[in-house]
Amino acid sequence: MVKELDSGNSFRLSIKSLEDDSDPRVVHAGVQALCSSITQLSQLEQTKFAFLPNPQYSVLAEAIAHPRAVEPSLYAGLQCRAPLSKLRVVLRHVGNWLERTAQKTLFVLEIPPSHTITLQTSQAKILAQLLTLGEALLPPHEFYRTQAEGYVSTFGELTPAANANLSLVQQRVGLSIEEANELNATAKGPFKALAEKYQHFRKELLVCKQASDLDENFWNVMRAKAISMGLPEADAQFLKDERLNALHQEAEQTRQQAEAEAAAEAQRQHERQQRLLGYRHQFEEMVIDSLPQGVARKHIGPDGDQPDAALFHQNVMADLAGSDFNRGRLTQAREYYNLDPQEAKAVEKTVLDELYLLSDLL
Repeated sequence: MVKELDSGNSFRLSIKSLEDDSDPRVVHAGVQALCSSITQLSQLEQTKFAFLPNPQYSVLAEAIAHPRAVEPSLYAGLQCRAPLSKLRVVLRHVGNWLERTAQKTLFVLEIPPSHTITLQTSQAKILAQLLTLGEALLPPHEFYRTQAEGYVSTFGELTPAANANLSLVQQRVGLSIEEANELNATAKGPFKALAEKYQHFRKELLVCKQASDLDENFWNVMRAKAISMGLPEADAQFLKDERLNALHQEAEQTRQQAEAEAAAEAQRQHERQQRLLGYRHQFEEMVIDSLPQGVARKHIGPDGDQPDAALFHQNVMADLAGSDFNRGRLTQAREYYNLDPQEAKAVEKTVLDELYLLSDLL
């Protein structure tokens, strides 16, 4: 079991599901998820937990941060003990968990020296009453701290109006100005202004390179970070939406750029094919014009054998090169269709190969 409360420095919170008709494995998973997420909050990494079993089990497992890997019990709830200064952080986090699960749950809050508050609800708004009542029972220093942290969590910083109200609280509970200033600094945390928190949170969100990275698991971690740094939930949601919008815009720009590049490449290929086809037609005309009837007999060698394709190509190109008229047309055609030497030779070889196969019929 969780040990007894330290002398005025800790609170204890018990949470137990009252959903008798729910799948006990679902409840068990929800309890474990809550335990794990609480330990991800700032300065709560070593929080001690006691896990409450379902009635059909008798095992009560105790763990730090996470339950043991092999556990013979299914949990219906848990108990945790944490510093009084973290009361607001923990209860707000539990409220977020309750909002997601919407399970009817029993909450028992124990505050030293002997205050106990019990509440049954499935709604986060009603659970907020537990925070209000609990803070009212805190010692002066802790009450002032929670008020300051409340303003920070609501506005992201201590606004002039918040400072004015805190001054009244400071006088009412009997704190010195120095004590109040020290508690204000603690409530603000490492980031004194809302703008600093925005900058830090935006930087954290940059690890998401695509919208799918900002999934529910990642966002639960970021919500816990927002709570620990005093960034209001509405502001955290705004920054999330801002990042998602930027990612969607980047994805759309990437898609449009890829489509434009693909269209440009397709146009280049189309234009290239048109140039190759145009040159092929003109080259065919030049070759046909330069060949007399009986082209096959003209290119038969001295021994009477039909020449091979390479010799046939060589002879036809020699005829073209030997004619001033055809030589000029060949040069102009290559320049007009803007072909590099390799492209031109490939077209010419294709035409001459086909002509060679037909040479006996010419």
